[in-house]
Amino acid sequence: MTPDTTPHVPDSESHSWDPDLLLAVATTEEGCATLAQLGLVRPRQAAAMGLVPLPLVFPDKEQVWVEEARRDELLATIQRRASEAVVRPALLAAARPPLREAGFEITPAIVPDRVRVSQRLEVRLPSLPHPYRLNVDRTFSVGELSGLDGTALVDLVSTDGKLNGRRRDAESSLARRLAEIEAEVSSDAEALAEIRDRLWRATHHLTDAPSVLRRWEREVAAWAQDRIHARGRSFVDSHFDLKRYEDLFPLARSMPRRLVLVVGPTNSGKTHRAMQALKDARSGAYLAPLRLLALEIMDRLNKEGVAANLVTGEEEIRVPGARITASTVEMLDPESRLEVAVIDEVQMLADAERGWAWSAALVGVPAETVYLLGSPDIRPVVERMAQYLGEPLEVVELERKTPLKLIDRRLEWSDVQAGDALIAFSRREVHSVRETIRAKGLSAAVIYGALAPEVRRREAERFTTGEADVVVATDAIGMGLNLPVRRVLFTSLEKFDGHEVRPLSGSEVRQIAGRAGRYGKFEVGEYGVVGRGSPNALRHMYKAADEKVHAALPLTLRPTRAMMERLATYVGTDRLVPLVDCFAAADTKGSPYALADLAPVRKMAVALDARRLDFDRRLTLLFMPADLDRETDADLVYGICRALEREQPLPLDSVAGKRIDSLDDLGLEAQSRICDLYYWATRKFSAYFPDREAVTERRAAVAERLAQVLAMRSRARAAGEGPHKPKPGFRGAPRKRYGPKRK
Repeated sequence: MTPDTTPHVPDSESHSWDPDLLLAVATTEEGCATLAQLGLVRPRQAAAMGLVPLPLVFPDKEQVWVEEARRDELLATIQRRASEAVVRPALLAAARPPLREAGFEITPAIVPDRVRVSQRLEVRLPSLPHPYRLNVDRTFSVGELSGLDGTALVDLVSTDGKLNGRRRDAESSLARRLAEIEAEVSSDAEALAEIRDRLWRATHHLTDAPSVLRRWEREVAAWAQDRIHARGRSFVDSHFDLKRYEDLFPLARSMPRRLVLVVGPTNSGKTHRAMQALKDARSGAYLAPLRLLALEIMDRLNKEGVAANLVTGEEEIRVPGARITASTVEMLDPESRLEVAVIDEVQMLADAERGWAWSAALVGVPAETVYLLGSPDIRPVVERMAQYLGEPLEVVELERKTPLKLIDRRLEWSDVQAGDALIAFSRREVHSVRETIRAKGLSAAVIYGALAPEVRRREAERFTTGEADVVVATDAIGMGLNLPVRRVLFTSLEKFDGHEVRPLSGSEVRQIAGRAGRYGKFEVGEYGVVGRGSPNALRHMYKAADEKVHAALPLTLRPTRAMMERLATYVGTDRLVPLVDCFAAADTKGSPYALADLAPVRKMAVALDARRLDFDRRLTLLFMPADLDRETDADLVYGICRALEREQPLPLDSVAGKRIDSLDDLGLEAQSRICDLYYWATRKFSAYFPDREAVTERRAAVAERLAQVLAMRSRARAAGEGPHKPKPGFRGAPRKRYGPKRK
């Protein structure tokens, strides 16, 4: 017979209670709380709530508060539990040998008057190589186990319902979840063996079922992700084979295409030559680098009696009977057979961010004759691709219609004259230069990328008509804007390209400087530097070959919506991120192609995968012409997602303000951008974005107001204000002189 192990419980009235023990017990009893636990500071606050302190001594003059009606009940409970806590060491010492002999362990629990009993359990799962050795446990109060001899103690623990239930749950939960995992991949024996091995290796050392299950879930998710990537990469390489990217455009490959490369410096008549062929064609397309250029070509063709449509990511204008479509290059339609296609600014093949669109156009536009317009730098690349595609190439070299001359001295701001174009490389710099020009008594039009095309066109007209003396522009002026510029003056010879501040490349300098001169108006074009910079440095830049453009330059690629959809069906996922990752890892070695940087697409995919939207809608939004790094774009993308999730229409007024009179140019630019993206949404999800006509009108009103604001800022001289003193910090502002004034 096992000797009696009943510990002695001291009499509460005669026992000297340990204050720390009392506090530890009291703060774990429901209905008891300290001032801190109540969120109070002073005892009178607790008293005002009808609470009273327990008549016990706690450390540091601490008090434990209870409802007055329950004080005696809770006092007795705490004293009983404290008594049990006092005898816990004796219980542990007496109970450990018999329980250990029966396969149990007893240890102190966190709560002072409780103990933890655990048992080592072997769980055998037939499909795994070895059993799991797991622990199941539960806590008992000291009172539950006190007064029992060893045999009774073992019997109580062995037959305990909670402990046995946890034992059964551990066994059944693991067996059930493993069966579910195996059922998901039962059709693939190799995958089944792989997942079983992975689960065992990742969890064989764990000692409790919940931890095993949690780790299983992570491993299954990781395995599924790895499998999607492995199968997806294999599918991309075998079914799309981006090494033979041109084969993804079967219509273009089935046609006897003829390539005509028209190269020459700016103002050499490249566009005019191609437009003649386009106007004579039965069907055709003009693919532009900018929405503004597509709009200009559409207007030009319609004015000359050739009906033409406009299609861009943010806008669509259909003209009855049109046989020509002017669009941005990203809107290429590889399924519409054409007689003539014109791809403008083909040197953009070398652009790291947008080059993929020119790659698709070069190899995929289904036209009998493809005109490629660009700078001479890109000729080796086009010649190599024509040979690779096995298509005939005609090269037409044009000369400038007006000579171009470098101004051999650095100009001061006072040297700026009417007819000049001043080039800056950020919106902030454009406005800074404009203020400097105003200080010299000249009015200025401004042109930069954030302006809506309508506003850029109006600013260009203000300069063309002489309403503005000079034009201040970013390098967007180099993308085909035809302005009567006498001189092009660089205010800086470096730019921030989104990653770093770098010197201008040779092709950039030639493209921008070439805007100087206008046949029939300015017979000699001049370019130079103003304010800062060296004419000699500008000369070297102008003559330098562009290191980015060389014969071996790979054409960058980006997956299309249809390609993403096919891949998703094959790998069986509706998540966008793994699809983007599969394409990012595609093999293009040994081919003339390379994958574009898909980081912006992946960022959008991450954001969309977090939304409660079906796959088709997320895939559509993935190719939305939005930049999540721009706050305006990000806010509207999330607004569009919320509207689609709730299946509730999103009125234009809820995202774009009605009142625009009080907005400055920054606010108006943001409103214009909102209108562009909202219009895109009306085309893709018309049921949820109903204000298509309203957004067209709002965009026009915003453009009109922005043009007025910019014009008002530049009319200092016309309004009779006279020379305007610039704020400190602007170019042309008088420098503060230190020290004694010179006489």
